Amino acid sequence: MVKNSTPAKPKRRSPITRAEGEQRLVDATIQLIRERPFSEVGVREIATVADVNHGFVHTWFGSKNDLLIAATRQLVEQAAAKVADVAPGQQAIDPMNPDIQLAIRLAIWLDLEGANPRNVLQEMPIITALSQRFIEVDGLSPAIAQVAAAQATAIGIGTVIFAPLIDMDSPEKVAQIFSLWRHNLGLLAKYPPA
Repeated sequence: MVKNSTPAKPKRRSPITRAEGEQRLVDATIQLIRERPFSEVGVREIATVADVNHGFVHTWFGSKNDLLIAATRQLVEQAAAKVADVAPGQQAIDPMNPDIQLAIRLAIWLDLEGANPRNVLQEMPIITALSQRFIEVDGLSPAIAQVAAAQATAIGIGTVIFAPLIDMDSPEKVAQIFSLWRHNLGLLAKYPPA
C-alpha cells in the first residue's frame, strides 16, 4: 500500500473570543506605543502584532483612539491594583514607573487629539485605591480621603509632566515631593478641616 506523500494542511487556529481579541489588541497597542510615538503606530500594525484581523479594531473599539483609551485604562488599572500591596509609609504609586508615565502621556496626547480620555481619569481606579488606602492606613475620613486622593493624583501627574522641566526628575528629588505629601497627609489625619 502506497502512502500519500502530500503534506498535511496546517490546522487552522480556532477562532478567538471577542474578549481575547480585545485583550490581544490592547496588549499589542501597549507594546508598540512603548517603542514608538503614538502617532506612528497604526491600526494594521497593532492588529498584526495581536494576530487579529484589523477590522476588529473598528468593530470592537470604534477607532484607534478608542483602542488607545482602552490601553490607557489597562495601564491605570494595573497601577491601581498595586496600591493596596504597598507597605504603610511607602509611596503608593511611583510616578517614575514607565507604565505610569506612559498612561499619563497617552491620556494627554489623546486629549490633544480630541479624544475624550477624561472618563479614564475621572473614574480613575487609582483615586479609588488611594482613597481606600488613605482611609485604612492614614485614618482619613472618606470625604477627606477622596479629595486627598485626587490631589495626590494631580501631584503625580504634575510630577510626570513637569519634573523634568524643573530638574526634579531623579528618584531622589521625586521622593522629596512625595515625602512632603506624606507629611501633609499626616496633618490632615491629625487636624481634619472643619
